Amino acid sequence: MILADNIIRSITYFILWLFIIPLSSCENSNELDNEKIINDHYLEIQGTAQGTTFSIIYNDSLQRDLSSSIDSILNKYDLELSIYIDSSMISEFNNEEYNPICIIDRSSYFRSCFTKAKIVYHNTNGAFNPAVFPLIKYWGFYRSSYEDVTIDSNEIDSILKLTSFNDEAFFITVDTLRKREIELVSYPVVCKTVKNAKLDFNGIAQGHSVDIISDYFDLLEIQDYFIEIGGEITVKGRNPKKETWKIGIDRPVENASPGANEFQLIVALNDLSLATSGNYRKFYIKDGVKYSHTIDPKTGYPVQHSLLSVTVIHDQAAIADAYATAFMVMGVDKAKGFIKNNTELELEAYFVYSDIEGENKVWMSSGMDAYVVD
Repeated sequence: MILADNIIRSITYFILWLFIIPLSSCENSNELDNEKIINDHYLEIQGTAQGTTFSIIYNDSLQRDLSSSIDSILNKYDLELSIYIDSSMISEFNNEEYNPICIIDRSSYFRSCFTKAKIVYHNTNGAFNPAVFPLIKYWGFYRSSYEDVTIDSNEIDSILKLTSFNDEAFFITVDTLRKREIELVSYPVVCKTVKNAKLDFNGIAQGHSVDIISDYFDLLEIQDYFIEIGGEITVKGRNPKKETWKIGIDRPVENASPGANEFQLIVALNDLSLATSGNYRKFYIKDGVKYSHTIDPKTGYPVQHSLLSVTVIHDQAAIADAYATAFMVMGVDKAKGFIKNNTELELEAYFVYSDIEGENKVWMSSGMDAYVVD
């Protein structure tokens, strides 16, 4: 999730070789650590971006220092999609009541993220919904304290009127503008029609930014790499031990520090992406009731079900990220049914949930066991 205001993503990962890469503390900046050579031609970049940490490892026989380029990409991404930067493209878009925002760059991160989010929104019947941002703010999960939250069902019903992400509320069109009184230029434009509606691509943006770095590496013909931003991961080729990349996923233990417990499972991946979402770290208890950061876009309330964490494997990190978010909204039974009924999406998933006695149970899709390391 993008720019989580000094909160690390609800699930963290560690890459397993002879050592474990530590995650640094989360800060709202894009400062890169110095690049380090870790083995032969493998280089490592660690730092902070999007309000969380990132770790990138790549094998480059040319020994190119890509830290500045990656820094530029992540900075540009924040300037388009960070809701914590007042001058970002998405902040300006959110602050307009109706007026569209022109996406002049046809390869705009904003436009690309918007388009992918639309697809998942429609596929999940709205379980994944970036327009839920006004509810995120209401429940105290954006720049405010839950202590200020006063639960009012009438106010929640009013906010729900702002949270449609359907094609009538938000859409892309093409506007033709005259340039220098002579040339006609067509620009893709993202529009909104609901007054005070706002977007937050928190549930897809970190995965999306991982894909962007991955595409950059592919363009440079880098064959072996590991990219992790805020816990969303893409791997390709081999690790420094010349083996398949292995990724450990934390057990969903409330308030546990990343890596404090044994891994829930370890998976071996090649040319794939992985994302996990969960409710066991980002929540609060008010008047004896536990409220998680996962908001149901249909009810307007934080979800109340037994699903603790979801791990999704897919070709694209953005897609894995978005569906992991959607499944946390759906809950165990609906998410299982969705995966079984939509095999064409090629999603593999691993759920951790609690039974009626409070014991943790697991479920995995039919193809997931091919990745699990014994």
